[in-house]
Amino acid sequence: MIKTEIFDAAKGVKIYTLSNGSGMSASFIERGATITSINVPDKNGKSENVVVELKNYDEWVKNQSYINVVPGRFANRIGGAKFTLEGKEYNLNANDGKNTLHGGPNGFSTKNWTVKNISDSDEPEITFEYFSPDGEENFPGNLTASITYKVTKDNSLEMLYQAKTDKATPINLTQHAYFNLSGDFKNPSIADYAIMINADAITEITDDCIPTGVIKPVEGTDFDFRKFRRLKTIKDFYYDHNFVLNSKNGDMILAGEAEDPHSGRILKVFTNYPGMQFYTGNWLDSTLETKQGKKVSRQSAFCFETQYFPDSPNKSNFPDAILRPGKTYNQKTVFKFETETDKDKEFFPEV
Repeated sequence: MIKTEIFDAAKGVKIYTLSNGSGMSASFIERGATITSINVPDKNGKSENVVVELKNYDEWVKNQSYINVVPGRFANRIGGAKFTLEGKEYNLNANDGKNTLHGGPNGFSTKNWTVKNISDSDEPEITFEYFSPDGEENFPGNLTASITYKVTKDNSLEMLYQAKTDKATPINLTQHAYFNLSGDFKNPSIADYAIMINADAITEITDDCIPTGVIKPVEGTDFDFRKFRRLKTIKDFYYDHNFVLNSKNGDMILAGEAEDPHSGRILKVFTNYPGMQFYTGNWLDSTLETKQGKKVSRQSAFCFETQYFPDSPNKSNFPDAILRPGKTYNQKTVFKFETETDKDKEFFPEV
């Protein structure tokens, strides 16, 4: 089922809610193709929101932390705010020190996407589309990008990213959802969460989070999440790193998992992207307020951002993130929600 309502009457903003009839729903607005809420059951069957939900439309516009948006044209960072493609250097707009972050200061997350398709069924879906003209934020090529959100019967949110261009251009689309699995932001801390990431390595980074080009094994480090680890057992846990997923040939794999022992909610992320950024909300500074009246503070939520590697346009040994004319960008990610059962007890040691 799909329901369309007025979100902000003064600004003419609509909100679209997709429901599967089994306790899961997800709501979206056109600005940034943003997820405003994802409601899923806890271990007792109570459905609550598991992403940061800002209190009103003005807060979503003020949002400088990319909460629940689709960044672009290139999510994550491009070092030195420049890259060379087909012999030409492109100088981008820096908005993260000397680097470009999430497409620049006026990237896709600040734009109103257009609703291009709505399919109302027991697995409803909605497609948002954005046209980015040649030269926008100094990226080359007229590019048309879309994201299709689908709520499935098994309590998953499927996301299909597609794009076409008339010039070779870097592209990296993701969903920058900030998860707090407690439900309606009841517990503004992620310290108790158990995390698993299906990666043998990370991309080593400099102090300003730009990859050095070195693929660094996680063995024996605080980046080894191949088995579940509770965040609070890691001293001063602080993550804003790209994990090199154990994927092959672009196949869909289980990329990561997060589990909240209090609510019993489990998030599993599947993707055909080669990387995933694990971000623990280190830069959240309490300037934004949730619908529940709470401040979005440091480490009150986390992100699993499936992606191409950061700074790929400047690293020849990284997976190719260049889209060329005649080709279709086609990437998929799934957020699947489950709850604790007896067989899951091993993942929920005493808090």
